[in-house]
Amino acid sequence: MPAPPTMPVPAISPGEMQLLLARAGLVLNPGQVADLVLAWRQVAGLIASIPHDRPLADDMAVAFRLPPPALATAPRARPAARPAAKAQRKAPPKAKVPAKRKARPKPAPRKSTRRAR
Repeated sequence: MPAPPTMPVPAISPGEMQLLLARAGLVLNPGQVADLVLAWRQVAGLIASIPHDRPLADDMAVAFRLPPPALATAPRARPAARPAAKAQRKAPPKAKVPAKRKARPKPAPRKSTRRAR
């Protein structure tokens, strides 16, 4: 399959790239700017290889449409009214009383590990 003819890639100079970087607020060293100039040329070449003379309907993302769901097209029926049930009152919750703590025995005094003088 022969490659489609591509439009010439507009060259960008390092000075123009530096201007774009300054607008973006980026500060790069000259090696990084040179890498970006090469990457710009590659991306511009890829963009130029995309066919632009085809109608929008040929794009599958535009042409593919899902049918609406069946539930969304028919109105939803409401359930029949139920007889009102008697409201049952619940007893208020009992207040919780904190449990009494048992008194702990006091610990025995520790013996000193120092030597007597």
